[in-house]
Amino acid sequence: MDLHVRQESIPDGTRRTVQLRNIADRADVDLFFDLLGTTAPTPAVLDGFVFGVIFFAMRLRQDLRVHGPISLDALLNLNEFQEAWVLWKPEIYQKIKILPDKIIENVPAEDRREAIAAFSGGVDSIFTILRHNTKRLGNASYPLNKAVLIVHGFDVRLDAPQQLEALKARTKPLLDQLNLELLTVRTNLKEVGLQDWEDSFMSQLACCLHNYSHDFRFAIVGSSEPYNTLALPWGSNPATDYLLSGNGMRLVHDGAGYSRTEKVAQIATDKTAMEAVKVCWEGQDASKNCGQCEKCIRTQLNFLAVGVSRPPCFQRPLDPHLITMMNFRNNAQFNEVASVYSYAQRKGIKEMWVKLLKCRINRYRNPPGKFRKLLLPILKGFFASKGL
Repeated sequence: MDLHVRQESIPDGTRRTVQLRNIADRADVDLFFDLLGTTAPTPAVLDGFVFGVIFFAMRLRQDLRVHGPISLDALLNLNEFQEAWVLWKPEIYQKIKILPDKIIENVPAEDRREAIAAFSGGVDSIFTILRHNTKRLGNASYPLNKAVLIVHGFDVRLDAPQQLEALKARTKPLLDQLNLELLTVRTNLKEVGLQDWEDSFMSQLACCLHNYSHDFRFAIVGSSEPYNTLALPWGSNPATDYLLSGNGMRLVHDGAGYSRTEKVAQIATDKTAMEAVKVCWEGQDASKNCGQCEKCIRTQLNFLAVGVSRPPCFQRPLDPHLITMMNFRNNAQFNEVASVYSYAQRKGIKEMWVKLLKCRINRYRNPPGKFRKLLLPILKGFFASKGL
C-alpha cells in the first residue's frame, strides 16, 4: 500500500489529503484533514498520518510505503506499537513493514516548547487541561498555555456543523477562563470506517494532533482508565499511547493515576468547568448530554459520589431507575461503574443510588442463567456416564 500526502490552501484554512493507493482488493482512499483558520507549512515528517492508518494496514496485512519522510523515533515506536497489538489481537492484525522514502533523526524543536491538548468537553479532557493550564502539578505541569484541539468528524459528525458550533459555545466560557484558544481540525478519517474505532480511536486522534507539530512539541491526551483497572486491549491505554510519538511531537497519556470519580471531584471545584462537561455520544445532539445513555448515567454517578446531586451540565437530576437498566458494551465501561461503587464504599456513602448500583454490578457479574449454563453440561456428562 502506498501513502502520499498532498497539501493545499482552502478558503477556511489548510487542507492535507492522505492518498492511499494500491490497496489490496479495494478502491483507492482519500482522507482529508482541514486545519481550520490555520496557514500551515508543509509537514516536516509524515509520522501522524502513518499512525492514523496503521490499524488499517495491519488488518490488511499490507506493508506501507510512505512517499515522504518519517522520523526515526516514530519508526521505532511503530515497531513496538504493532508488536503489542498483534499479541493482543493476532486473529485480526499482523505486523507490517513501514517503508519511508527518508528517515529523519532530528526535527528542530527550539521554537516548539508548548503543549496542545486534545479537547472534547469530556471529563478526561477537562481534568487534563485544568491541571496543566493552572499548573496544579507545579514544575511537573506541561506548558499548556496556548491552545486545545477539537476534532470535527469524531464525536460530532461532519454533517452536523451546527452541533459543533453549539459545543464550542458550551465550552467557550471555560476556555476563556483558562485563556486557551480552541483549534479545529475537520476530517473524514473516522467517517470512512477503515478501522475498528474501539481499537484505533487514539491512533486516529494522534494523527489529528500531529498535524500541529509545526507549533507544538507535546500533545496531551486524557487517560480513559486508571492504572489499577486497565482494560486491555483498548484503543487508549498507558502501555501503547506514548508510542504514537515521533521526533516532531511527543504524545502524553495523562491522568491515569486518577479514577474518573477522582477527576470529577477536581472538576466539581470549578463551576465553569462543571457547566462545560459534555460526555454524551449516543444522543441526537452532540452538543448536549441526553442524561439517559450509559455514559451520561455513569457521569451523573461520578458527580453523586463526590456530593454533587445536580451537576449543571445535565438538564435534570438522575432518575435512579436508570441505574438498574444501564447497558455495558464492554469491560472498560463496566470497570468505570465498578470504580464508582468502590469510591462510594470507601467514603461510606449509604444512599439508595449506591444500593441500586450494587445490584446492577452483581447482575453483570452473575447474569441470569449463568449458573444453569455451567451446570447443564456437567449434569449431561454425569447421566451419560451412568448410561441414563
